[in-house]
Amino acid sequence: MSEADGYRPMALGPRLRHAVRERGPRPVAGDFARWGSSLVFGAPWALRGARGDFEIDGERYPYLYAPYKRTWLTERAVEVPVVRRLVDRHRGARVLEVGNVLRHYAPELGHVVVDKYERAPGVLNRDVLELGDLGPFDLVVAISTLEHVGWDEEPRDPGRAVEAARALRALLAPGGRLVITHPIGYNPPFDAALRDGALPFERVVALRRVPGRERWRQVAPSDVWDAPYDFLLYRARGVLVATIPAS
Repeated sequence: MSEADGYRPMALGPRLRHAVRERGPRPVAGDFARWGSSLVFGAPWALRGARGDFEIDGERYPYLYAPYKRTWLTERAVEVPVVRRLVDRHRGARVLEVGNVLRHYAPELGHVVVDKYERAPGVLNRDVLELGDLGPFDLVVAISTLEHVGWDEEPRDPGRAVEAARALRALLAPGGRLVITHPIGYNPPFDAALRDGALPFERVVALRRVPGRERWRQVAPSDVWDAPYDFLLYRARGVLVATIPAS
């Protein structure tokens, strides 16, 4: 991804300066120290790919430990295992992933992948609102992707993430499902749209990071909306896994 493509994620320098202004240098230094400690502790487990597990509605999933994006430090530790299991259960069906995430951890998966900015073999570089010719799909997934649509692009368009979700829903075959994971607090307008029912959810699961630990637990959706996003270290404290049925 590059600025020349129109993608504008927040760089570390501005994030660091903002955090120091808001909280002071000592707390920020403490955050980096804890992050570094967790990084070192988890690195050996990344060779094995997993350590420990978490539970959603009685079903257990392994935490993902992988070198790419240092998953044990972020919400990818839980998002990827949940969505990968869902994709595995749809072998033989038509599956679309928006945002090239799963292939970094499970390259053997053979589903269709669309990513507007990331150039990689087998990835279609298409805008999420211009995929009408690809459908219908039995399953469409997006791992921490829709919150960037319109929000980290120029010009910024806060309503475009909802438009993207509606466009993806329109690609579903009868009985199909759109499943998105969403980090709370990253894109407040999209948070509000999800919370206020702008999209017709069939099922919503919420996970919240255990304070001071690289562990997550399931909570009621109402208990996750106030989870602040950690823009300093670029990781969520609360995540939704939302299922939207075909219209």
